[in-house]
Amino acid sequence: MTDVILSFDTEDFTSNEAADAIYREAEILREEGVKGCFCLVGLLAKQLENWGRTDVLEALKHHEIASHSYGHTLHPTINEYTDIEDFDAAKAEVLRQETEAIQMIRHATGVDKMYAACPPGNQKSYVAMYVYADMGFPVYADTYCDTVDGQGVYYCNIFNVSYTYGMERTFLTCGEAEIRQLLDEMAENNRVILYTHPNICMFEEFWDAKNYYKENLHEFGQWERCTPRPKEVTEKFYENLRTVVRLLKEDKRFRITSYEELAGELMQEGKRVVTPADVPALYKSISENFYPVTEPCSLCISDMFLACREFLLGKGEHVCGKVYGFLDTPYAITEPVTLSAEDIKESAKDMDVSGFLPTEIKVGETVIGPADWLRGAMMVLCGEKTVTLKPGEQLPSLDALPMTRDCAFKGEWMQSDAFEDKYLSHRLRLQAWTMRFLKK
Repeated sequence: MTDVILSFDTEDFTSNEAADAIYREAEILREEGVKGCFCLVGLLAKQLENWGRTDVLEALKHHEIASHSYGHTLHPTINEYTDIEDFDAAKAEVLRQETEAIQMIRHATGVDKMYAACPPGNQKSYVAMYVYADMGFPVYADTYCDTVDGQGVYYCNIFNVSYTYGMERTFLTCGEAEIRQLLDEMAENNRVILYTHPNICMFEEFWDAKNYYKENLHEFGQWERCTPRPKEVTEKFYENLRTVVRLLKEDKRFRITSYEELAGELMQEGKRVVTPADVPALYKSISENFYPVTEPCSLCISDMFLACREFLLGKGEHVCGKVYGFLDTPYAITEPVTLSAEDIKESAKDMDVSGFLPTEIKVGETVIGPADWLRGAMMVLCGEKTVTLKPGEQLPSLDALPMTRDCAFKGEWMQSDAFEDKYLSHRLRLQAWTMRFLKK
């Protein structure tokens, strides 16, 4: 069976008129007896109150609410202000803005718990991902960090799921036959997220293309109106939205679900524990393929690294928790290195693993990379008194996550021309040590 989430990027804080689409789409779903997820921009939540749109806010009470950031395309955007060397400073600003967004959303809607954070556009900042995880969001939706078939991946301490199909691509003009064909394609996946932007069924352009393309083009509140679509086109979209909901309900291949239900499923994973007895199998696995594992439980490379350090310090088990990758490219040995077990054990004592992992580690008088150290630590835990390390991969392959592997934020979407992408794309890949897959 295919799980289907109906997700609405609810974002246009420039147009009271566009809020009509939020109301109509929310009501169509309610009338059909299903819940959607309305991912709400903080500033829009505040604007709905300012506009007196109690009709919209009342309609939203039937549905799930998620966060769609504080200001969406308001400059500086999330990518723009987090593309700095100082992670702590970037983190503090994300936390400040997104905390305010949540307060706005809660005040307007009365929602208590939100289960998903959905970034706007291509604003897939690794900094924001860590912050959302710290804020208690279980799910990060519309991500670059997912498999092609949308299985979902833990990355930066949060479960990442990608959007699957944008309804506005065809629902403005198509008929039932095309929708049925879409459902046949959807049925091949375990999970599908159908998404749309309510404002786009009413207007020819996106609101931010008119008002926030590369810069704040107008004073706040003095926005340019987008070009309205013919009313019959908008009504066609509403008709097709109702049709797809009815077909999904009737079709036993599908189950309409929510981010909240997904979060509940993730909670069933329970506590992840590693013991020294697991190390031989883990060493065998990463020797064959330097990659996350799903036995004895779902583990990322960072989980293994932290566990081995604790075992070298005499701990009898490691309970997995928060993990981090790197802020700079990790060092790697280029020729074989021989080290004593005692020196490797000693290096574990002075290692700071309270945050991002060290990019190089001194063992005795020799500097090695973190993956080199992990292999050596595992060999010691397997009983070796002296270990000889050979050059090897320091980062796992991202081929299963091609959008992460290939991402290059500069010049994309509506970002300022001054945006350099000096850190974000590279550092997103450097968090590959936090990547792990659910145990099936």
